[in-house]
Amino acid sequence: MKKLLIANWKMNLGSEQGAKLALKFSKLLVKNKNKDYVILPSLQSILFIKQKINDSAINFGAQDCSQFPVGAYTGDVSAAMIKEIGCKYVLLGHSERRLIHSENKKILKEKIANALFNKLKIIYCVGEKLIDYKKSNTKKVIKSQISNLFSEKINFNNIIIAYEPVWAIGTKKTPSVTEINNIHEYIKSLFLKIYKIKNICVLYGGSVNLNNSKEIFSARYVDGGLIGGASLKAGEFKKIYDNLN
Repeated sequence: MKKLLIANWKMNLGSEQGAKLALKFSKLLVKNKNKDYVILPSLQSILFIKQKINDSAINFGAQDCSQFPVGAYTGDVSAAMIKEIGCKYVLLGHSERRLIHSENKKILKEKIANALFNKLKIIYCVGEKLIDYKKSNTKKVIKSQISNLFSEKINFNNIIIAYEPVWAIGTKKTPSVTEINNIHEYIKSLFLKIYKIKNICVLYGGSVNLNNSKEIFSARYVDGGLIGGASLKAGEFKKIYDNLN
């Protein structure tokens, strides 16, 4: 399985700044058959960045898409529109969307269906809040987030799971590597049990940085990372990418 590093820029960079950073990525990061990377810029800047840097080797994704395919949904952007501007990936279920925008499982199932219909690869986020972690309910929460979500008829090569403990995002706190590895193994076992998929791609996200990335990526069941703040600095992201083996 090819390792994957996702750069989630969130709502931080506009078109010009995003293009400058993407160009640095293009020059610094060396792809090979074993690993790849994806950038998730702000939606309005994706097409500008693609045209500005003119590097077809960079994989682009959107940070979200609408649950509706088309219609009178002011402010929404459909999966088809995201595909049209050259995205290959879409991030769904991020905890910030779940918490701030009250996205529930019904909405996420509809988003997944529309994304898959438009041949987008999905990076689907799961993870527990601090109260669940302290009560040892992490596995229970993740099972709930994954069960009865995907159709067994879909191509699971287009599904990537990102485990992001909500309490670790942007806090400079992370679970131990043993805990991370155990949860990744559990997620893989869930997909085998529920969907009969032997080796789903599972990434870790939540305060991944240059100092901890090598140890996290060395864990047996970790297939890469979803990087937030550290992906806004080309040099640091490059070194994290180099740690992905």
